[in-house]
This record gives sequence, structure tokens and C-alpha cells, in this order.
Amino acid sequence: MTRPDQTRPDQTRPDQTRPDQTRPDQTNYDLLYDKEYYREHIGRTYFSDRKLTYKTIHGGYLFISDLNVGFFDSGVFNINGDYIEGTNLHNHSKAQKIVKLSENELKSSKRNNSTVIYAGLFFGLWGHFLTDCMKKLWFLKSKDYAENFSECPIVYIPMAGFKFEGNYRRFIEILGIDCSKFTPVTELTQYDSVIVPDESFFCSDHGYFFTDVYKAMIDCVRNFAVNHCKLMKTKKVYYSHSRLGNGREFGEDKLERYFASKGYTVVYPEKLSLDEQLNILANCESFASTIGSCSHNTIFLRENTEVILIPRSSYLTGYQETINQLYKQRINYVDSTFSIFAGKAPWGGPFLYFISSNLRKFFHDEDTNHIIDASDFWKYLRSASGYKFGKKTFGNIGVADNPDVYRYYSKIAAEYFSQIFKSSWPYKLREFIKKLLGRK
Repeated sequence: MTRPDQTRPDQTRPDQTRPDQTRPDQTNYDLLYDKEYYREHIGRTYFSDRKLTYKTIHGGYLFISDLNVGFFDSGVFNINGDYIEGTNLHNHSKAQKIVKLSENELKSSKRNNSTVIYAGLFFGLWGHFLTDCMKKLWFLKSKDYAENFSECPIVYIPMAGFKFEGNYRRFIEILGIDCSKFTPVTELTQYDSVIVPDESFFCSDHGYFFTDVYKAMIDCVRNFAVNHCKLMKTKKVYYSHSRLGNGREFGEDKLERYFASKGYTVVYPEKLSLDEQLNILANCESFASTIGSCSHNTIFLRENTEVILIPRSSYLTGYQETINQLYKQRINYVDSTFSIFAGKAPWGGPFLYFISSNLRKFFHDEDTNHIIDASDFWKYLRSASGYKFGKKTFGNIGVADNPDVYRYYSKIAAEYFSQIFKSSWPYKLREFIKKLLGRK
């Protein structure tokens, strides 16, 4: 057992990787608007050979800053109120600095005279659940746990309305972990001891990294899917985000119809059980999605499956780049957006999808011009500016917030706006009059 608040000496640097771990994932970046823009992402390896262990925090506290909104201040703190690294959702220098617990907070905390296993922060977003929320669960399958801590309660911090039910609970059940031992902590509590497992999937300033231990957990779920697979006619699927209705995405219905015309079945994953989804993915031969929680489901596809990933803006999600390297897949990044007003926080949007020339080239369409819906663009512009019918709220726009977005989309902007103009009724009226008058 380790000394209190100390890691074992065999723990390696967070970003240490083996040079022989580069995966032949055959990722195709050629159908992005500007491949050079993403040069730093291409060819990097996100495997780490870090050796996992655990810390014992005697007299440790679990602290929750805000269950509904914040999470950067939440995690495990030692007896002096100092934050324990690796107990937040993710940790790197860009994240908000973790605060030290005050004397008043320490004195007013609830007391629990037991030793508990800290499972982490549980977040009600599927993509984060698969990565950030699963990173400590390896310990519950370890020899150390079985021999020394199997009778200890398992505690976690629920965030943003997370409920330990549905597909989240089912995922943990498939791992063979007893869900009845999980207890949410919703107020500052001190314990006799808190066992803090290392992160098997972790973040550093160099990106997101996975370990063999994390892959073994995903292997468990993949093997379950294969062993319980029922044959389906559906072999090509498009995972859609459109039914979640966040009001910051426009035009994905056009992507749905386009992929449907190519023989894809449109799937709304939030409407299906995990078992139903695993069966779909185990049968899948070609998977398409915009990048986000939906695309993280590629982690359950059989190896060598064709994958089409559409970035939401001028940003390749670091999580997805790491997930792509767990298994050999035929990954294709295809730009089919014009999210020119997306802000610096790439997950915040707004996003505009359309049927791009690049997407049509991927499917070898005879006509490879953009297919643009002008009404989607005007809805997108209103959203970006913060303007709503009957209410002007200018100032919410992401414009000038992220100049890199303008640079990235500059090559297609003129073409896009030209086609928008040519599809407008004034232009069509002018062309009709010119034709009527016999003018060129």
C-alpha cells in the first residue's frame, strides 16, 4: 500500500508514450478544407504506457462546487484542504485553478467514518462518460481492489443533473461491476480514508491519452456486443445529434437526408438502449456522424469499419483523435460545415452544416458542387448574432472571438456566399428578366 498522499515510484510521466505504439489507423484527412491547418494533430500518438496504481488519502474530503453548472473546483482534497491532482473531470494548465478549501469549509464538513473508493466525477454527457467518467473504474476490476477494498463503498460526484441510470448504469453493469455499491456525494464530506485510483484515460497539455488498462475496459464492452450480436440488415448508419434541440446547430437534417439517399439508416442514439446501440454498431460496416458524443461511439465498432467524421467547425476534437487510435478503423475526416461564427470554445457553437463539395466527392457524385440551403444560413446568422424575432440581444455573437475560424473557412467563403446569392430570389428574378429580354 502506498504512503498517504503519495504515488508509487513506478508511476511514469503523464504524457510518456512508447514510440512503437503508432497505430496504423489509416486516417484520411484529404477531404478537410485545409489539411495543413491540422498538421500538429496528424501523426501524433495518444497511447501512454503509464503504470497505474492508487493513492490513499487519509482524512480526505470530497468537495462539490456546483452540481448543476461548475466542476473545476470539485474533487478530492487532503486533510489540509489541498486539492489532489487527477480527481477532477480532467486536469491541465488551461483548466481553471483548483481552489484550496477554507478553514470554515473544513470545520463545517460532514463526517463519514469509513474508507471509500473514489470513482470520479460523473457527467451526463455520453462522450465524457465514455472517457472522463470511466477512467478510474479499472481499479474495481483489479487485484488490489479484490484483496483489500472489495467491501468498501464506491463514491462519485454527480454533475450537471447526472443520474445513475439508463445507459450509464448499463455500461457499468456490462463491465461486471456491482452498481449497488455506488453512492453519490452531494455535500462536502470527510472520510477516514479515500482511495483514489489513477486515471486510465487522462488529459495533459499535450492532448488526451489512453492506456492499455482503459482499452481493456472498452474491450470488455466490445466483446459483450459481439457475443450478443443479432444479425441485422442495417449495415450503414448515420448517428445524428439533431433531436437534442440545443438551438445552436443548423442544417443537420440535410446531412441526414443526404446520407439516407446513400443507403444509411439515421440513428438517434439517445432514443435507444445501450444494448440496442451495441447491436447496431457490431453489425455496422460504415458509420457516419458529426464529431462529438455521437462520434465517440466508434469505440464500439468492429475493426476495419469505414468511418466518416464531420467536424462541427475548424476543430478536431482531441477526444476523438485519441479514440481513433484504440482500434484499427478506416477513418475519413470530411468537412461539410460553414461554421464561420463558431467561438473559441469549440463545443459552444453555433454550427452550420450543408452538403459540401468534399462530402459529395467522398461519395463520387457526378456533380460535386455545394448543396446549400439559404434558410439554414440565415437561421445560423441570427443565432450567431444573438438576434431573435421580437427581441434584439446583440452581443452574443462569436464573431471576432475566434479569428482562426475565418482563416480556416476563407477558401470556401467566397464560393459559399456566391452560391447563397445565386439561390436568392433577387438574383433569380434578375436572371429571369435578362433571359426574357434576351440578354446575357
